[in-house]
Amino acid sequence: MNRRIMSKKMIISADEHEVRIAVLEGDSVVELYFGRRGKQSLVGNIYSGRVQNVLPGLNAAFIDIGEEKNAFLYMDEVFVPPELMDDSGPVPQQIHKVLKPGQSVIVQVIKDPIKSKGPRLTTFISIPGRFLVLMPYSSGIGVSRKLDNKERERLREIAHKIRPREGGIIVRTAAKGVDDSTLKRDLKYLTGLWSKIKRKIGKVRGPEKIFQELDLLSRVLRDTYSDDFETIITDSKDIKNKAVNFLRKVDPVAIRKVGIYREEDPLFEKYNVDQAIELALKRRVDLQSGGYLIIDHTEALTAIDVNTGRFVGRRNLEDTILRTNLEAAEEIVRQIRLRDIGGMIIIDFIDMERPENRDKVMATFTENLKKDQTKTQVVELSRLGLIEMTRKNVSEGIVGTLCKKCPFCGGLGHVLSEETMRLRVEREIKKIARSSPHEAFLFRMNSAVAAMVIGQGGSNLRRLERDTGRTIIIRGDDSAPIETFLLMAEGDREEIEKAAVPVQVGQILDLEVEEPHLNNPRDAISKLEGYIIQIMDGRKYLRKRIKVKIVEVTRTCAYAEVLNDD
Repeated sequence: MNRRIMSKKMIISADEHEVRIAVLEGDSVVELYFGRRGKQSLVGNIYSGRVQNVLPGLNAAFIDIGEEKNAFLYMDEVFVPPELMDDSGPVPQQIHKVLKPGQSVIVQVIKDPIKSKGPRLTTFISIPGRFLVLMPYSSGIGVSRKLDNKERERLREIAHKIRPREGGIIVRTAAKGVDDSTLKRDLKYLTGLWSKIKRKIGKVRGPEKIFQELDLLSRVLRDTYSDDFETIITDSKDIKNKAVNFLRKVDPVAIRKVGIYREEDPLFEKYNVDQAIELALKRRVDLQSGGYLIIDHTEALTAIDVNTGRFVGRRNLEDTILRTNLEAAEEIVRQIRLRDIGGMIIIDFIDMERPENRDKVMATFTENLKKDQTKTQVVELSRLGLIEMTRKNVSEGIVGTLCKKCPFCGGLGHVLSEETMRLRVEREIKKIARSSPHEAFLFRMNSAVAAMVIGQGGSNLRRLERDTGRTIIIRGDDSAPIETFLLMAEGDREEIEKAAVPVQVGQILDLEVEEPHLNNPRDAISKLEGYIIQIMDGRKYLRKRIKVKIVEVTRTCAYAEVLNDD
C-alpha cells in the first residue's frame, strides 16, 4: 500500500508563559507539544541518585535524584554488570541483592512524575542525536522498524562500520537516505557528549543532575523534523533565533525553511490549531462517513470505540461497516498521536463478517501507524473487531497536560441528575427536621434542584412542610454545582424568614432582567442573592437593567413592578 505523501509543517506559537508546537500533515494537525514556564519535562535527564528504600516485594527501589519527589526504579530497568552474566544472558536478580540503601547509582528519567507518582527511571542510559541514539551500556546495534527492509539493511551495514568501541547504537527513522559521513558526525557528537557526562559523574557526591535534556523546542526539532517538512513557522523572533541556532548545528540546510509569522490573525487560529486542540479534549470524534469514535481514558487503559452513527440497511451493511472502519483506522492513529495517548489501548472496530475485510482494516491501521515516531506494539485484529496495542507512555497526554480532574464529578464523567438530587434533598430535609428542635430552616442548593424542590406554585414545598411540621425556606444558586446542599440557618420562624428575605415591600432596586417567566409569558425573572424576584410585564426588558419597586414579598419570591416603563 502506498502512503499518501503530504506536505508537512511545524507551527510554533510562543509567549512569556508557554510554547506550543503543532505538526501538520496537509491541513490536518497530527501532533501537539506544550511547554510551560517552570514545568519542563524531566524525561531524558541523567542524575547521580542515591537509593532511599528497596522494596523486595515489588522488586523495585525508590531513588533520591534531588527532585521534589523520589523516583521509582524497577529491577527490569537495572543494568546487570557483565560479571553477573553467563552464556545465556543476565542471571535473574532480586533488587535487594543489587541495590542497597545509601548506594549511589547513575539513572535516567524515562517517564515524568504524574499526580502522586514520582518519575520513572532506568540505568540503561541512552543519548539521542539527530539520526542515532548512543547506548553507552549496551553493545548491540538496532535500526528503526519503521523503515523498509532494504533501507534497514543499508543502515545496519553503516552502523556496523561506525559503531563505537564501547556502547551500542540505534539508527533512528530520521536516518532514512542519510549517508555514512552524516551518521559519523552525529556519532562523534554523541560520544563527545558522553565523555563530558562521564567526567561529571566522577565529580558528583550526592543526588544531583548530571545532564539536562534539551528544551522543548530543540527536542521537537531533533526528534520530529525531517526533510519532508516544507516550512517551520513561528510568531516569536526569539523562537526563530533559537530554532535557527539549533538547526545550524544539526541540519544547516533546514534553516531556510524557518520563517516568522507577521499576519494579524493569531498563528494557531490561522492554521486551525486552536480548533484541533478543543476537539482533542472531547470524547467524541466525528468521521466524514457519518460514523464517530468515542475515546475514554481509565487508570488501566484507553478504550476507543467505533460506531456507524446511523442506521444502515441490511443490503449494503458489510460495505458500509468496512468504509467506516477504514476511515476510523486512519483517524484513530491521528488521534493517538494528537492526544499523545500512551499505555494500553483497546480499539473496538465494528464487527465484520469477512476475514478479508478485517485484513484490509488491519493493513490500513498498521500502515498509518508507521507515521508515529513513538514506539508501539500491536496485536492483530480479532474476530470480534478488537485491536490490542501498547504505546510508549512518556507524557500525561494532552488531557493530562491541559486539564485537571473535574471538581464536581471527581473524574467520573457524570453527576447526579436534578431529579435524583431533588429526591436526595427531600430525604435530607426530613432527616434534619426529625433530629433538630428548631421550627424553621434555610437551605441553599443549585437553582434547578431548588425549582424542583419548591414545585410549581410552591406545591411541593408546602407538602414538604406538612410532612415535617417545619417552615422550610429554599434558596437557589445558579453558580452552585448540581450536588450542592447546605443548611444555611436554623431557628424560630420569624428569625429565619427575616434572614431569608433580602427585600422589603416598597424597596426600589436596580436589576438586570435575567430570564422570562415560565408560566406567565408577559413577566420576567431576576435574582438577588438566589432570591427570585418576579417582574410583572418585564419580559420586554430581557437582558436589560431596569428600576423596579417591590410590591409583595413571600418566603419563596417577591413581586415587583417596573418604574421606568416607556
